[in-house]
Amino acid sequence: MTSPLLGRDAELAALGRLLDDAVQGTGSCVVVTGGFGIGKSALLEAFTAEARERGFTVRLAKSARLESHLPGAVVRQLAPCLANEHDLEELYARAANSARRAPILMVIDDVHVADTFSKRALAYLRPRLQHMPVVIAFGASQGYLSTDEVTLPEIAGGHPHRIDLDGLDIAAVERLTENLPDRDAARCHELTGGNPYLLQALLREEGEGSAAVGEMIGMRLREYTGTAEVARSAAVLDGDAGLELLSALTGFDALPAVDTLVRLGVLADTDPLTFRHPFVRNSILADMPVAVRSAAHARAAWLLFESDAPDERVAEHVLKARSVRLPWSVDLLREVGGVEHLERALEEHLSDEDRLSIEVELGHAEHLKNNALGRDRVRDALVKCEDPRLAASVTLSLIQRMCTGSDAHFAVSLAIMVIARLLPEDRDLVWNLVCTTYLLAANRDARMANCAGKYFGDLIGDIPQDPNLKRARSALLAVGNARNGDSSADAVKHALEALDGEWVDVFGESYLFTFLVPVLGDDPAHINKLWLSHSTAPVSHDPHLRRGMLSMIARATAFHNSGDLARAYTFLTPPVSTGNLDCPSVLLASAKLAEVCVEMGQFDEAAPLVTEDGDLLQHINVVYARGRLKLASCHAEGALEDLLEAGRRLAAREMPNPALVAWRHHAVRAYLALGNRDDAARLAHEELDLAKRWGSTRVVGTALMSVGISTDDVDVLAEAEQLLASSPHRLLHAQSSYWLGHHLRRKGRTDAAAPHLRQAFELARHLSAHPLAKLAGDEVRDGDDQVQGLTKQENRVARMAVQGLTNRQIAETLHLTRRTVELHLSSAYRKLGITGRAELVAALWS
Repeated sequence: MTSPLLGRDAELAALGRLLDDAVQGTGSCVVVTGGFGIGKSALLEAFTAEARERGFTVRLAKSARLESHLPGAVVRQLAPCLANEHDLEELYARAANSARRAPILMVIDDVHVADTFSKRALAYLRPRLQHMPVVIAFGASQGYLSTDEVTLPEIAGGHPHRIDLDGLDIAAVERLTENLPDRDAARCHELTGGNPYLLQALLREEGEGSAAVGEMIGMRLREYTGTAEVARSAAVLDGDAGLELLSALTGFDALPAVDTLVRLGVLADTDPLTFRHPFVRNSILADMPVAVRSAAHARAAWLLFESDAPDERVAEHVLKARSVRLPWSVDLLREVGGVEHLERALEEHLSDEDRLSIEVELGHAEHLKNNALGRDRVRDALVKCEDPRLAASVTLSLIQRMCTGSDAHFAVSLAIMVIARLLPEDRDLVWNLVCTTYLLAANRDARMANCAGKYFGDLIGDIPQDPNLKRARSALLAVGNARNGDSSADAVKHALEALDGEWVDVFGESYLFTFLVPVLGDDPAHINKLWLSHSTAPVSHDPHLRRGMLSMIARATAFHNSGDLARAYTFLTPPVSTGNLDCPSVLLASAKLAEVCVEMGQFDEAAPLVTEDGDLLQHINVVYARGRLKLASCHAEGALEDLLEAGRRLAAREMPNPALVAWRHHAVRAYLALGNRDDAARLAHEELDLAKRWGSTRVVGTALMSVGISTDDVDVLAEAEQLLASSPHRLLHAQSSYWLGHHLRRKGRTDAAAPHLRQAFELARHLSAHPLAKLAGDEVRDGDDQVQGLTKQENRVARMAVQGLTNRQIAETLHLTRRTVELHLSSAYRKLGITGRAELVAALWS
């Protein structure tokens, strides 16, 4: 059958086969179902036209909801002579006689709203005609709940043919929109699901909803109690349309209405509830008066706020409640902080202080979008403020929340502008402004940081009166010690003085936090004090992190330093998951997490964490972590490049302290992997000199390891192992044990090496440091295994060759001549049946 309907070829072909059967004398009953506007009537009309072309006698009837109380209103359309139920026998006789002359097609559309008498008549007629060339086709809406005693299965029988209509496919939609360049077929299909009625309405409208369709849907839902109200509430709530909120918004139990709406195909069967077609939701909203819609969004916002929904979801509804005053939402809108949200907050009744603060925040939000008007808005608001102290306090609050790369110059200009209006008695406020601005600027690129550094001496030399600001000054002294690497003890003393008291806002600055972490990280009690301080912070000044996130980073650092990699990983994941790599704190957490992943052997997870680069101080941590990843992945050349780059950036900022970033230790290993022992030794001794100046166990122990592995000095490695064994740094202790055991084995002192390697293996395995555990475990097994057929000396020489040592290095280590080493290797090759070093690894493993 050729389809006169777009996209309905398969359905019309199925109906055509029923006509073929009727021509052969076999009757049938078919039910065409689907949702509102799906095209049931159009399909039945096309079916009727085809039947007429093929010589069928056609009888048509169409039900109407407004005629459902009129007895026989439908069946009399099939037989006008029918007067009452006693005429059914005559109706049947006429139909049977007509079927003997030519096949018959009876079509009853919208049978679900037919009157009861007509339903009884059809139920009487259908089974008596089923063995005659008669096709009876019923059109029925999806999910209609029958309210009288005759149901559709009783009319159509237990097993009728069924055609359940779905929306048109994307190909059909593309054909409908091919002459409409402003309409995207995929978007049209997404909005309507291919529903023909909705599609035609969408193509007529300019937007993505139709008030006329919304009105039509509302009219059709009136016969089902509560469904229109629930549909409206679901349209307002959108993705938040849970059953509890729907009931609260409508003021009654929404469950029965939800059941009906799902059966009718208006709502999808999901939790939370969504509309099956977005166009229907948009149309219902378009049909609602603006005031009614605003009031509903205002009510929805409050309900979501009370249910602790995310601020962003609550704010969406507040934005849509433009004509309703919502004073309780001001703080929430400021917390979300977008331009639209702050503009909406300004529409509320505000105090002068709040209005100034919001105007400044709005200007900053516009500035972040590269809008020059944003800077002008902030400056204008501050200049118009008659109270200079209020202007300075608002500026201080804004600078505390700044952290992105474009903020520093803006913050400096604002600070200079407001400080110029302050009086001598405002000395502490000036100090606080200068301190906060310095911490922001010092975190930028090296040039900006060095310019900001000129204010450091002034801040240290000027002692504020406020006790909390004095503690902030102590924190700056700790930063100064850490930058220069002068004395770990002095830095810790100043840092603990700073933390001895209530929360101070400058502690939330990323620059300060980045230094306090390594200063206090050598002692678990000290780093615990840092994270406890951050856990009591009243708010998170960092706009990209929730309250308590800096505390989690500090805790993760404590676990990392102690070697508890699993817990460090757990605490670092939430801050990193924010995904905002413009934020210094997120960058620091990402770099730390990458280090943890490298030490756990999760290289694939570490790789995306170290792709970013930029001019912030924390980007140095990222470059360093990337170098560590490359070194662990056996890319020594790339690793050395990244590690030396981290060192260059620190040098440009005049930060030689190895406690900040241990780039030298890993660069030593990269040099050794590339065979450059001289540069490795030079860098290792440089690290040791700086480490002794700083004086912490962690840094000195790491530097001793660098010297030991670069000079092959087991005495220095033994010193490092003893020093770290008495410290809380268990992972560093495991590393020092491994390097000591490894170098003892290289010198042929296998028995002395074994306990150190076993200790490294057990510690590393316990700490989840899987790569280190494998290295130590392999060496333990290699020391225990004697390859069959090789002498003890041949076995030792072969295994050292596998480790990458040259013949000359093996000879020096074992106190043999180079010729003797060559003879041992040649003998080993012969016994193992191989031709050279390239096959040695596989031969020893096998």
